[in-house]
Amino acid sequence: MYTCPLCAVNPSSHSLIKMAEKSGIVYFYTCPAKATEYEGIINHYEGVLSEITKKWVWIVDGKGFGLTHAMQINTAIELTKLISTKFKNLKKIIIINPTIYITMTHKIVMPFLDVNIEMNESKTAEEVLETL
Repeated sequence: MYTCPLCAVNPSSHSLIKMAEKSGIVYFYTCPAKATEYEGIINHYEGVLSEITKKWVWIVDGKGFGLTHAMQINTAIELTKLISTKFKNLKKIIIINPTIYITMTHKIVMPFLDVNIEMNESKTAEEVLETL
């Protein structure tokens, strides 16, 4: 099982949490604005998420996602590559609390992804899970 060295010291370094498993689907939550470290984030996501053998859903919380986060272009490109090449059992990405920067990023990367991305009006990941 993958262990991120940064998250071993500070679990919120990369803001990636396994929230639940319902009906054989695993739900992960991330809030990029809550991440305290950007270095190694791609390795962390690849290490953890590529080990999932079941179908899974990624809940991405846009709360606090601003221009500074949107400027992390290399991170967005590398994440797009991972999603399109390695995360074959990713069922869907649910975006909650989308900011204008999340919406712009979504429009830019969407043509390169073969996964369902849903903008959701829920304010919390728990609300999303209740509706599934």
